[in-house]
Amino acid sequence: MPPCGNVSSEVSAPFGHQIVTAPNGVPLLRAPTLAANGILHGFTTRQGGESPAPFATLNLGRGVGDHPERVAANRRRALEALGCDPAWHVEAAQVHGRTVAVVGRAQGGMKIDGADALLTAESGVTLAIHTADCVPILLWDPPRGVVGAVHAGWRGTAAGVAAAAVEAMTRAFATDPADLRVALGPAIGPCHYEVDTPVAEAFQSWPWTPRALRPGRPGHWWLDLAAANHFILMEVGVPAEQIWTSGLCTACEVDLFFSYRRDGVTGRMGAMIGLA
Repeated sequence: MPPCGNVSSEVSAPFGHQIVTAPNGVPLLRAPTLAANGILHGFTTRQGGESPAPFATLNLGRGVGDHPERVAANRRRALEALGCDPAWHVEAAQVHGRTVAVVGRAQGGMKIDGADALLTAESGVTLAIHTADCVPILLWDPPRGVVGAVHAGWRGTAAGVAAAAVEAMTRAFATDPADLRVALGPAIGPCHYEVDTPVAEAFQSWPWTPRALRPGRPGHWWLDLAAANHFILMEVGVPAEQIWTSGLCTACEVDLFFSYRRDGVTGRMGAMIGLA
């Protein structure tokens, strides 16, 4: 196993990271690339909620075994911490694909079937994805006032879901990838993410594969999901200096994050973004 260091082997956090606690007691990880007036964003931790173990405490994931009323209360707390209206909260169904959906207030309160990435140019709408090892990606196009949220597990990463989101922004809003500001939130690091041959083979078409997939024991590799998505974003024209990576490993930070690979039965964090 590679050494634990909570930092991707290929991509570090160029601006560091900061966790701030909202007035309602919910800690939020903020990205410097998204720090601007008019942008509401944050990556939640596992802290600040109402759920008991093994979902302690701010579990935002439905369908993991936690009581629905506690999940609903936790979601309200997370949205309150961001200053967002729950009525215009939109989430992706997350099917480990590369489908991108453009949404607005008309989809408020909905889960968008088949989607792993969401985009909006409507103020007040909050986009959300939920993870417990996969890479949460938040996008912002400042000149055009567009934001996006992307769920990238290994299947979505291999399929290029982050590239699909940028390409969809270009088609729908005339986004120039060079203008994008991006944040990659906490995800399982290469220190803990061992994969087998079928997973490794899914990445072989990418030119950067040797930099994100390192050999381990026979028939296994250590996969750096954050680095893989960083390289994908660069390939579609996002400047490296405008891509922030948290450098935090969900499996390493037991007190801060849920990790499916580490715990099996566990909760989910949220990655949320909206235009105020």
